[in-house]
Amino acid sequence: MFKIKAVIFDCDGTLVDSESLSARLLSRILQQHGYLLDEETILQHFRGRPYAGFLHDIGQYFPALDRDLFSQQFRQQSLQLLASELDSMPGAHDLLAALQLPRCIASNGPREKIETSLNSTGLKPYFGEAIISAYEVNAWKPDPALIQHALRLLEVAPADCLLVEDSASGIAAGLAAGVTVAGVHLDPATAARFAGQIAIFPGLPQLAAALLAPRRT
Repeated sequence: MFKIKAVIFDCDGTLVDSESLSARLLSRILQQHGYLLDEETILQHFRGRPYAGFLHDIGQYFPALDRDLFSQQFRQQSLQLLASELDSMPGAHDLLAALQLPRCIASNGPREKIETSLNSTGLKPYFGEAIISAYEVNAWKPDPALIQHALRLLEVAPADCLLVEDSASGIAAGLAAGVTVAGVHLDPATAARFAGQIAIFPGLPQLAAALLAPRRT
């Protein structure tokens, strides 16, 4: 199905189940500050958003919120949570173990968060140091520059690369960069928005079946 030479993976929500943990933590911290925002709403509105944009939007929701204190609490507690409670997405290990192509991570998150997530789920050995953090290249999805940095790291042309993503911003970045995009774990709105433009799979096992299938000659 895919004629590619390399794969770029998003991390949060694609390979690791961090977004639900983060939404739960955000809801809890907001409640401690006296504000109510449920996990479903958090995921719907802030999934895949650059952190600065997310923090700005939270401030718009709750103008009296001490955003500096809130951000400090979230950053500190999220790393602890990721290190102790994070799970990989079903099928992640099987896919990465069987994949015989160069791969890297391209994430909007800071490197410390990415590496904490990969280490706590046992996925780090599949990538080594092949990690691109938006904070290190000053480009956040949906800006295609993050994906372009990953392409340069992998030394592959856009037409020969697959991007695996779970968020609208990541998919938009991939399409703008000219790579083939596979969407996994998509919410209904995102799946509807990009239908016909990308390959859509319910999860990583289904992607693996397509990606690892023998090519017909």
